Amino acid sequence: MARILARLTWNEEVAPGYHLMATEAPEIAAQAAPGQFVHVRVGPSYDPLLRRPFSILRTDKAAGQVWMLVKVVGRGTRLLAGMAPGTTLDVMGPLGHGFPEPPLWDEVVLVAGGVGVAPLIFWADRLQTAFSHVRVVSIYGAATEEALACWLDLAARSDEFYAATEDGSAGEAGLASDALRGLLARRGVGTIYACGPRPMLAACAAAAAEAGVPCFVAMEQWMGCGVGACLGCVVPAAGGGYLRVCSEGPVFAAEALDWEALAR
Repeated sequence: MARILARLTWNEEVAPGYHLMATEAPEIAAQAAPGQFVHVRVGPSYDPLLRRPFSILRTDKAAGQVWMLVKVVGRGTRLLAGMAPGTTLDVMGPLGHGFPEPPLWDEVVLVAGGVGVAPLIFWADRLQTAFSHVRVVSIYGAATEEALACWLDLAARSDEFYAATEDGSAGEAGLASDALRGLLARRGVGTIYACGPRPMLAACAAAAAEAGVPCFVAMEQWMGCGVGACLGCVVPAAGGGYLRVCSEGPVFAAEALDWEALAR
């Protein structure tokens, strides 16, 4: 893990409220694995006080760049989205544990919801380049067609791609988890990897358990320190106790989490 002052090199609104951003962070780019994240201070002072976590969307080791997808949801992300290229950002990373490797000769399914597409683009890219024996099937869900940010990036890295929108404006009408259940009903798959809103992850975990398919989820969670010290990001573990998303995650085996407690 490194803490560096990184120059912002790219900031583009790719969908309403979604900004694709790149920073010059060679130390992080050299170490990052799919599923890991960066922790970014969103201003030059301590206001806002806390950093914001963002999944790494992709890296360019040759250029030393780290890309992330920022969804504007509050003051901190609004400040970050408004920054111009050339701005210096205080960035920590890479943090957390990434996705585990799939078995040999596997067909994997990536299920993305909203901004959760970011780590799955990175993972799909790694699967296609480092695991050529693996066939990648991707499902991307959002409320509307406009909200399918960076969908072309995921589709281009997939052998098979499905979109799902709640209003039916693109792809199948319904949820990404509905599309996953449809796929599982048609054929068997090897491993499921998912990232998105908590209800989507719970539905994916349930569908995977019913089908007897291994499932790994990348949790989206508010964080304080980002390194496991403050316990501000804990989630309930199956069998009792808690797990820290920042240091023991953000990627977990689905069966390691208590989904009933998470839904409360």
